[in-house]
Amino acid sequence: MVSRIVIGLLALFLICGCQMPGRAPTCNAQIDWVNFIEVGSTQYVAGQAPSSPLQEADLGKVYAHVKFKVSGNVCDPGYRIKDGDAAFLEPGTPIYEVNGESPGQELAARFGGSLVAYRAVSPG
Repeated sequence: MVSRIVIGLLALFLICGCQMPGRAPTCNAQIDWVNFIEVGSTQYVAGQAPSSPLQEADLGKVYAHVKFKVSGNVCDPGYRIKDGDAAFLEPGTPIYEVNGESPGQELAARFGGSLVAYRAVSPG
């Protein structure tokens, strides 16, 4: 009888420690992402622009689209950012040129109901 209880408890511990098929993997690491976008080999970060808040008239043509949202989808602290990645923008979000600025220096996107400027911080 005791051996059945021990075997039952061991089985329960093994089941609890394993991931059920069809379930999303759980994150064991917490990553605090900076609000960034990566376009080509250039990384752009929000909040780095010294300019005044953007208006609709400041937007130029669509320069690129977000391909992958890393926040909530990447658990590996060693993940290497790729072209089209964004910290918080959903896939498909348009990234715009900013009138009067070089796309290599500043881009913009809609985030949280506002237009946000993203300044280039480093080539890939």
